[in-house]
Amino acid sequence: MTTIANTPHLEAEVLSWPFTSELCFELSVSALVRNSHDLYVGDSQRLADALLDKLRPMARGMSLEVLKQIREQAWFAASVMISPRGDRKLPLERLLLHIASKHLLALGHQVTLSYDEEHSIERLAERWRWVSLVLPPDLLIAATSAASRTAPTTDFISLGTAHLGHFFQEEGIAQAHLHLGAAVPFEWLWTHLMARIGPCAPPAAKLQSKGGVPFGSPETFLDWLVTAALARLTLASFLWHSDSGLVKRDGTPAFIPFVRRLVARGSDASLHLKALAALAGGRGAVGNRQLRPVLRRFQREGPGLGTSARRPRTLEDIRSADPLYAWFDTRQGALPETRLAARALGFILDNPGEEHFAQLFWQYQRIRNRTYRHLVQQPGTAGLDWFTIHYSRISALRLDMDTRVLMSSALALESRGLPLKSLEVRTAPERLWHLNRRLILDVATARGPRSGAVERGLMLHFVKVLDREDRSSGRMRHADPVDMVYGCRFGSYYQRRHYEVVAIERALRRHPELLIYLRGMDTCNLELAIPTWVFLPLLARLREASREAARMLVPYARIPPFRLTLHAGEDFRRLAEGLRRMHEPLEFGALQPGDRMGHAFALALDPEAWATTAPTIWQPREELLDDLIWELARYRAGDMHGEAGRVDWLHGRIDRLARDIYADAYRSVEDLILARRLRHSPGYLLGTARYPFMLNASLLSITGSARDMAFLYLTDPGVYVRGQVPEEVVVDAAELRMLHEAQRFLRRLFSRLGITVEVNPSSNMLIGDVPLEAHPLFRLQPLPGQPMPEGGPVLVALGDDDPVTFANSLPDEFCHLFFTLLRRGQGVQEAREWLDQIRRNGLRARFTVPESVLAPEPTSPA
Repeated sequence: MTTIANTPHLEAEVLSWPFTSELCFELSVSALVRNSHDLYVGDSQRLADALLDKLRPMARGMSLEVLKQIREQAWFAASVMISPRGDRKLPLERLLLHIASKHLLALGHQVTLSYDEEHSIERLAERWRWVSLVLPPDLLIAATSAASRTAPTTDFISLGTAHLGHFFQEEGIAQAHLHLGAAVPFEWLWTHLMARIGPCAPPAAKLQSKGGVPFGSPETFLDWLVTAALARLTLASFLWHSDSGLVKRDGTPAFIPFVRRLVARGSDASLHLKALAALAGGRGAVGNRQLRPVLRRFQREGPGLGTSARRPRTLEDIRSADPLYAWFDTRQGALPETRLAARALGFILDNPGEEHFAQLFWQYQRIRNRTYRHLVQQPGTAGLDWFTIHYSRISALRLDMDTRVLMSSALALESRGLPLKSLEVRTAPERLWHLNRRLILDVATARGPRSGAVERGLMLHFVKVLDREDRSSGRMRHADPVDMVYGCRFGSYYQRRHYEVVAIERALRRHPELLIYLRGMDTCNLELAIPTWVFLPLLARLREASREAARMLVPYARIPPFRLTLHAGEDFRRLAEGLRRMHEPLEFGALQPGDRMGHAFALALDPEAWATTAPTIWQPREELLDDLIWELARYRAGDMHGEAGRVDWLHGRIDRLARDIYADAYRSVEDLILARRLRHSPGYLLGTARYPFMLNASLLSITGSARDMAFLYLTDPGVYVRGQVPEEVVVDAAELRMLHEAQRFLRRLFSRLGITVEVNPSSNMLIGDVPLEAHPLFRLQPLPGQPMPEGGPVLVALGDDDPVTFANSLPDEFCHLFFTLLRRGQGVQEAREWLDQIRRNGLRARFTVPESVLAPEPTSPA
């Protein structure tokens, strides 16, 4: 299959390069310069050449000349200045204003997408989506305000103002898939970081991340973050004094004299100046331990500064704790950060001679923008492992935000633009019951938007994550039966989750009213790290605990037990593996009618399209064996139609794999099928096998029975090692026919049980490298005029997954889908009707409790 480069993505990378690249930071560039022959000169040439090197791996066959043309069009379509020598100079502020005017339009208190007669709104929306992944949107909002010399009124873009306006106003939308830890928009996260990094900077080791850290190392990154906080205050102080008439201006640059007077008040003036000089030069950062006392003093003693000493309890505490708060009147509208950027850009435009101010401002912005790029999933880095890396980076920068602040942020974020009716957030449970109670109560009581009541729900999820030593070695140690404590697979992992289950049970037993807000359980993260059978006993216990809590509440309210939604079918080596993992929770009773499933990507993916990218697959022997046993079991149960040749092939391949893994313990395919069923039976695991305490358990003799193979699978190191050997699978015509059969079967099953799939388009676009126009959700919930999928349509609800990581929100997801439908040729009315169906699906599938069920049943008269 021929791959085509994503031109909007390349254009966005070109536009962001002067504002985000570490080379620009090292060179401290404030303008792009070409000579009279249109050749880049000096540092600009280094930047232009380095940009082409960055673009080549993304270009997918584009020639170097085409990449140069993209670069020239993006950079020098903006206005330029001519120097006395005849050089063509493009100041970065002019480039930023050009980017903003090309994409955004200020409409009163909102900023929305710009469009013109030459470019349709849906194409401009596509370009904006890619720009929003590489540059913080609030910086471009600031540029829009700077162009008109007005104060910004918002920090976010209202994508659907003109097209979706009041469309969803009557019933609202439901957010069913949101991870609480990523529910803080970047502008709020950065504001909190800049205010709190002085008193409570994270340990440098906590900033360590696979895939690299900005500026080369965690220590250097932390040094520059503290320096950025100091520079931010310095820039703001100068602007405030300048606006107040306290800076004398006689036509000569005033910034450097002001800074010298400003820092002279403290005993650490030389350290302050050294830090600013290092930032202006892009190298030689002052150590954060030395600089943080300087920052704290500056925050305490500066005129009109807010206080950042106490931990925030609400979202507005973050705003008011910002040291810039009193300098910029921000009781309404945009944050101080956005106002600072707008005011600074206006000052640079009006005072081109203040080169030192401009230099320091751009260096500060590059640290901020590099942090943004560090957190947002990089386009083209597909796979759940890359997502996990990006997601894990958020926690270190949240500092001391607690659950109430995160929930308050989630409520505000998901209410942007469209009315929010129901919000479910997800986070990991605690190991002590009273901490789970506190967690649930924080979600229930967090302050939300003033307009309208929002149903709230908490989903506690078991995180499929590797141990610390696993992350460093790349090997799942807890999967290995060689365990000095438990002596079986996943024993240590299971026991940690068991402690969490007991804590949840105790919280519900002591306070059954917590069920009003504790609305479900989930599994998430690295899907392939932990198999389904590990969770079945845990989920069964929790279901029963929720039923018991519901029974205890009967005299007071009609609260239904909570439900389940499991991540499955998102990450797989072989498409059949994804389908098998999706079916296992249904096959063994974990998912029940009315539950949901997260992502379910394998159900919607076109097998032929997948096969063109994966004609040959390598898979661990034991995973392939499970796939084949599952397929054979489906034929025997009549769920799928199997051709005679395929069934014969299955028997032969299963027989060979089983002998390679189990050696003399293997007797028959029937025993393998039963052994897989026993492994997924909580009664067998916790009863007969006494899982997970199997250290001294042993088989006295091997009879070749299903129980023998189930036991050996759990405890035998040799079976484990042999099962990890990679096995090649060729995706041939028979495999493709089987995949169509499997998808048809699962769609019928999902439809019959009312299982709703939580679809997260931006997540899939970045994790799965799937263009929105070709998103598989259109195969689950077909568009008007399209044929029904094999097996029938599947209910689909929309979520945004991780707003920081994917630079999105639920209202944005609806808008991006709307513009995607227009690009696919749908009419506005058809697009709205299809989106309305998705919206209704989300409302019907929500787990939150409506207020109407909180009242007890009326008593009958005697």
